[in-house]
Amino acid sequence: MNTSSYIHGTSLYHRYDIRGKLVFTLVYSVSVFFIHSWYGLALSALLPISIYIISLGLKETSRAFSRILPVIILLFLFLPLQDRDGVVLLSIKDAVIITREGLYRVCRLSSRFVSLSFILMLLSATERSENIIKGLRFYHLPYTLSLLFSMILRFIPYLGSLFGEIRASMSLRLTEGKRGFPIMPSITAFTVAAVRMIPDTAAALEERGFGRNGRTDYSRLEKKPYLFSEILFSAIFPVIFFIIVR
Repeated sequence: MNTSSYIHGTSLYHRYDIRGKLVFTLVYSVSVFFIHSWYGLALSALLPISIYIISLGLKETSRAFSRILPVIILLFLFLPLQDRDGVVLLSIKDAVIITREGLYRVCRLSSRFVSLSFILMLLSATERSENIIKGLRFYHLPYTLSLLFSMILRFIPYLGSLFGEIRASMSLRLTEGKRGFPIMPSITAFTVAAVRMIPDTAAALEERGFGRNGRTDYSRLEKKPYLFSEILFSAIFPVIFFIIVR
């Protein structure tokens, strides 16, 4: 609650209304599961990455991509286990390594993972947490669920970057000539750091009224003249995009 993944900027997506962003994020996240063509899978992943580059720059985009890269690598490492009875693309003697169906399945899963990851990171990086809560409350989502969703968007990227810093720090302590980093000490340090965040998180929740009989009132988003047009565009654009590329 006391950390934020928000990155200050003046891009169009930064200035876009949070209520429109939430609709766009939801519709886009659902639509990616209806894509089946190869080029559609590629474009569905490239669109949020392109918006991320335009809104936050190439450096922040590469940093965000590095957080999900290990998962993508892991998916492709398990490629030989996918659809071994399909059309063989690569084999060593009688051992099937890659099939067309297996490659398609891994690429589809990777594309959806990248699309969902970047569209959610885009939301958390271009909008403050309190505005996300207000936007969810605008759609009559209960305050507790709105707060939970906001915490997830803020803490997952933060914990990922925290583990990266701990891993880099542990690597510097290794004897010269060794590679990698000590896994167990890094996990221990990460656990301690996460536990130390509990009092701050509890205090932040208490400031928002939790733990008392009543809860303080929340502020609302201001009305905008073109709000309905932005929300409508946010819902229609991803639908049209995926109809074209599917």
